[in-house]
Amino acid sequence: MLTFVMLTLLAAPPVEVEVFVPLCDNALIECGRAAAGAPRALETNLYWGAMYGAERYLSRAPGFKVMSREPGPEGSVVLRELILERTPAKGERPVRLKLLAYAGDAIDTALEDFLRAAAGASRADLLVWAGHDRLMDREPPQVKVPPGATPRPVVVLACMSEQYFGPVLKALGSTPIALTRTLMAPEAYLLEALASTVARHGPTEPTALRTALVEAYARYQRISPRSAGSVFSKPPPTKAARSPCPKGATLNASCAGRPVTPVE
Repeated sequence: MLTFVMLTLLAAPPVEVEVFVPLCDNALIECGRAAAGAPRALETNLYWGAMYGAERYLSRAPGFKVMSREPGPEGSVVLRELILERTPAKGERPVRLKLLAYAGDAIDTALEDFLRAAAGASRADLLVWAGHDRLMDREPPQVKVPPGATPRPVVVLACMSEQYFGPVLKALGSTPIALTRTLMAPEAYLLEALASTVARHGPTEPTALRTALVEAYARYQRISPRSAGSVFSKPPPTKAARSPCPKGATLNASCAGRPVTPVE
């Protein structure tokens, strides 16, 4: 029986995780020094090339291997597509991460692509947004819900994503696996913790994923687990909420609803 289980795990395809990373843009938020907030500077940008940026950190993380590193499609605002695989330990599944580096000054396109993917345009097992919460600044974009598509589970590593992304994701029928309640840093050690947890528990276990995110955030931010726990939302109900937007409808502010508490 043990041999059968191990062979089954070895034969299992990788869990596919697609990560949308809009580069930090000093025109929108304070990213730090000028190079960290240059919206198209992959090598120096806070969210991509800095110490805890997505590519720099994960490409050096133990157990992660870069499979490909390519520029985005010609004419696209995707500056780079990075594919990494996490080597599974005993009893784990392999995890393949596809990281998309969007130009920070094209964050609205990144947002539209992410919401469209969450509505079912992507076939990934889990979708992740890691960057600025653009919905704090603007109304939800017009997004066409793909007819017949299956909404995807998502993680949003951005400031106060429960308040701002939560209603929009609910309208799309997407299941939020992990959201946030406060201001936070969407740094790449959280993606490392996410991938490790997905390898052990699969992409739709909110309690296990939240625990891993809290532990990683506490360790790297040098804060208490209790303080880190206040950053991440409580695990959502296991039953996905029914979307008020019918398939084929256009997502807009009236369909998605809007948070009522303003941010000063």
